[in-house]
Amino acid sequence: MQVFFSVINSLCVVFGVLAFFILGFGKRQIFSFRILAVTLLIEILCSLVVILLSYHLFEKFPHLYRIFSPFLYLLGPSFYLFFRTLLYNETKFRKWDWLNALPFLLHTIELMPFYLSPVSEKLIEISKIDLSTMAQLVTAKEGFLVAIWHSKLKGLSIIIYSLLSFRIYFKFKKITFDSVIENNKSILKFAYWFLIMIGISQIGVLLPVFFLIFHDFAPTSSMYALKFSNMIILSFLTGYLFFNPSILYGINFTNIGTDKIIKSLKENLKLNEAKLRAYLVSETEMLVYVDKDFKIIQFNQLAEKLVLKKFMRQIKVGEDYRTYLHNSRESMFFVEFEKAISGQRCGYEIELSMNGYDIAKWVQIEFIPIANELNEIIGVNICSINIQGRKALEQQNKNYLKQLQDITWRESHLLRAPISNLLGITKLLNKPDSSISEAEKKALLQMIEREATKLDLEIKNIVSSTTSNRT
Repeated sequence: MQVFFSVINSLCVVFGVLAFFILGFGKRQIFSFRILAVTLLIEILCSLVVILLSYHLFEKFPHLYRIFSPFLYLLGPSFYLFFRTLLYNETKFRKWDWLNALPFLLHTIELMPFYLSPVSEKLIEISKIDLSTMAQLVTAKEGFLVAIWHSKLKGLSIIIYSLLSFRIYFKFKKITFDSVIENNKSILKFAYWFLIMIGISQIGVLLPVFFLIFHDFAPTSSMYALKFSNMIILSFLTGYLFFNPSILYGINFTNIGTDKIIKSLKENLKLNEAKLRAYLVSETEMLVYVDKDFKIIQFNQLAEKLVLKKFMRQIKVGEDYRTYLHNSRESMFFVEFEKAISGQRCGYEIELSMNGYDIAKWVQIEFIPIANELNEIIGVNICSINIQGRKALEQQNKNYLKQLQDITWRESHLLRAPISNLLGITKLLNKPDSSISEAEKKALLQMIEREATKLDLEIKNIVSSTTSNRT
């Protein structure tokens, strides 16, 4: 049995190395399969450690002792990242993905003193390994922690990331469509069986953790369990990939991933395009989208509020919009609706009260034709906009214009007359004293006073008029 296991393990390493280079450095451009290459490399390194231990090769290559130990911290994250990048069609790592490699980095740093130690010290450690019990491998100190604690942490990490991988896969299966699954049967079949093998291999992770805590022969048992776990994954990957060259060498996955799912839903989204354009959650515009037969297809929140306030009932999809029309403006509505159905954007302005008792406010009704992807009119978006503020400004502008016109008329007719008279009187007063008698001077001064009074009165009227219009 031991010989059979060694042969299978050695074959998996040889073919695994070949598959690793094809996945990692081949012409395929699928990012997720480069991560799969990392997974394969970690499994190869684990098998290589088993081979080196079984054949006492660490004595010949002492620098390799514990060199692969930190890589087991990457096994769980590589499972998870492979499924996430594959099913979500990601082409690069996310911002915080580097945190998944933090345990690997920390463990590597804490082992650096051992890696840099003399060969003689490494040989002493290697000589203490007892293949019958493997006790030295779990009791030796690896950095700040004993190896047994790192084994527990690695096992826990693999279990957690394996569960996350299962979660991503089943979530994808739940939200995707049959057409996507049908177009990617080969890759999804591979992902499915890979998950099954990961699940089975977890036995090889759980058993060591259990044995290391409770069992007297924990080191030996845990080593065999880890061998089993590693052999399951490595045998599956190498065997499946080489018997399915389309996956190993690359395949055009055109409809996989969430962004590809959206693309596959393009037809359904086109059918809802009119709804999406009409359904605007607005507090200033009442929007109701109706089809050519006046059936309500969609409406926004403000339409729901106003209809409830005015008609004391809830507006519903499928109702006839004509039941919400005022009798006084039905004819105007139908004229504009027919224009919109013909493809013309149109509308009108009307002053109305929402319930018959409130102060009437100005409202602009717009009819916006909605077309499908074939440019066929399929309905009308009826938009009701409160323009009371705009109307108030327009009226204010009209008042300002009238005021300016009034000032211009007053200036040209009422102000210029007394000013002209004053200019004439001043010319007379500027004549030599010999030519103007005292009585004439007195009369001229009275005329100046009278014209100045008129001018002052007109100016006061203008100021009073402008002030009253502003208020």
